[in-house]
This record gives sequence, C-alpha cells and structure tokens, in this order.
Amino acid sequence: MRQLPFEPPDYSVIEGTEAAYRSFVPRPEAQRTPPGAQDFFVPVADGVEIGCRLHSHSPDAPTILFFHGNGETVNDYDDITPMFKAAGANFLIADYRGYGFSTGMPSFPTMISDAHAILQRALTFLEQGGCRGPLYIMGRSLGCHSALELAAHYPEHFKGLITESGATSMGQMVEYLESVGRSAEGQELQRRHRAKIAAITLPVLVIHGEWDDLIPLERAVEFFETLTTPQKHMEVIPQAGHNDILWVGRQQYVAAVRDFVGRTVG
Repeated sequence: MRQLPFEPPDYSVIEGTEAAYRSFVPRPEAQRTPPGAQDFFVPVADGVEIGCRLHSHSPDAPTILFFHGNGETVNDYDDITPMFKAAGANFLIADYRGYGFSTGMPSFPTMISDAHAILQRALTFLEQGGCRGPLYIMGRSLGCHSALELAAHYPEHFKGLITESGATSMGQMVEYLESVGRSAEGQELQRRHRAKIAAITLPVLVIHGEWDDLIPLERAVEFFETLTTPQKHMEVIPQAGHNDILWVGRQQYVAAVRDFVGRTVG
C-alpha cells in the first residue's frame, strides 16, 4: 500500500451520531437516462449501490468526476451538462446513498468511503468506454468532501481539483463531538482533516459566490489559505449566493473551468 503524506482522518468516529446524518436530505428518484448519457452502478455494501451518469463530449476530452451538493441528484444535472461541455469536458456525476436511483441511507463516513469505490469503478468505466482524456475531480457544496478525499489519496489519477461553493471544514462535526464530551476526538479529527487538505499537491480551482450565506466566502478563503499547492486560483462570482451561482455567474463560471483545464491539461 502506498504511503500517504498525512494521517488519514478517522471519520468513523461520528458514525451513528446525529452529526453523521444531519447534513443529508435524501431525494430518491426514478432513473431517467437522457439520450446520449450512460448510467452505471457502483456496489458499496451488501444490497447498496450508487448510481452514476456520464455525459460524453469527446473521447479525447478531459473528464470531470463530479460530486454534487446536498438535496441534488444526478438527474438534476442533465440540464447543466451543456455548461461543462462548453468548457470542453466530459461530465461524470455521482450520487450518494439514498439519492436519485441509488439505494441505502447516507451518512458522512460512508459518503467518504464510498468515494473510493466510485473512483475505481469510474476509471474502469471510462477506459472501457474509450475515454482517453485526463481526469479532474470536482465537488459542489457537500460534495467537496468526497472530492478532497480523492484528491488527497489519489493525485496520480487527476490533473486538478475544483471546488464550488465548497463545504470543506469539519467545524460542525467537531462542535458536536465537543458537545458530547469527546473534545479530544474532535480536535484530532480536525487536525488530521486540515493536514489532508494541506497535503493536496494537485492544481486547485476554488469557485465561490460573493454572497454565499450558507457557506460564507470567508470559509472558502480559509480553505484556500490552508492549501499548500503553489498552483491554486480562487474565482469569486460577484453577487452570487450558494444555490444561484451557476445562473448569476454562468459565463464567468464556465470560463474559469475552461481556463483551469486548459492550463493544467498538459
């Protein structure tokens, strides 16, 4: 096993607690595969599988492996895919347990562990489908935790990391552990989580709305400053909040992704 440059956080310390589940609002939906897209499933536990969808642009184009935000599903991104195609990329979206046409019930620790299985299956699926371009990892809001996990563990598979409206802090989880008398575990979780972020060596693009009232811009700045990679860029979308960032700053958003991929693809 490859030696990691950080001590992996033990997110299982919150499994079974209120904190492990309160960030999730599962939204089961029927599978509705649009023309030109391909769906596949990732087994993650007995009787539990995660649904994923690939929107292809070109076999030689870069592919963005994307983890969406809470309350969203793979189906929601069918109409947004043209934005990523405009950025010159294939777009591969993964759900969470209990979301979309995935099964099971979500929790924070399983979301993190499932990301590893999703990556391995995605790599095989892309290879079998003839997608030869480089791979990028991206997360929106809650999905940034999955993206960070993979970026830190498997830098050899990616050309870059993109976060959008990112939930990148363990603050709420740590506060919960402290509130139930487990301060030492909370502090250790926070320490290791920050060390994981600092260990990311990939180029990073941080996209955030100026008026995000769910995850304030200050949190994105804190995350940006924790990153030690010299290749990092922050794109602030003026007057954008948390859930309207794609619409308020569509052109700036697409241009930022396109330019980031263009700079790092070689």
